[in-house]
Amino acid sequence: MTISCLSFAQEGERPLIEPDVQPRPVDEALIDTENFEIGAFTGTLNIEDFESSFLWGGKLTYHLSERFFFEANVGFAEGGETSFEKLAGNVQVLSDDERDYRFYNVNIGFNLMPGEAFLTENYAFNTNFFVIAGAGATEFAGDTRFTANAGFGYQVLLTDSIAMQLSVREHLYRIDVLGEEKTSMNTEVSAGLSVFF
Repeated sequence: MTISCLSFAQEGERPLIEPDVQPRPVDEALIDTENFEIGAFTGTLNIEDFESSFLWGGKLTYHLSERFFFEANVGFAEGGETSFEKLAGNVQVLSDDERDYRFYNVNIGFNLMPGEAFLTENYAFNTNFFVIAGAGATEFAGDTRFTANAGFGYQVLLTDSIAMQLSVREHLYRIDVLGEEKTSMNTEVSAGLSVFF
């Protein structure tokens, strides 16, 4: 009598409709574990009062989560001539060495709109539109200046470990080389490739 009651209770707990779910095997090797990213970039840097210049540099990124990341940058460019130098002729505001432009900064970024870009019906790439801001220093015109920077960019993951990035940033620092001290606004437009590891 007891056995028949237990059997009845177990049968009563079974659902009337059992879902036909087949568990998918998971290959742990395919799970992304790369949190670091190293890359190089080139572009143009508009140095206020000193023309636009070819820009090149490198970056190291640590992805804290899918949304947040930290990034360290170093970039190199060269300042050109001011309008005064061009009009005056044999006048130099800066020496050749003082025209060397170098910046380095540490930033925090936020992936604002992670998504996908479809190349064809069968090929899609993961993408990120991000905003970024931070601080660092700029060596230019014979001095090192505290520099804030902010901007945005668009990243396309070409493969599981290689990404392409387009970026626009504004670098701001105080300078008094041409008279009264002012805030210099220097616009960077760059593109680069990076590798996750």
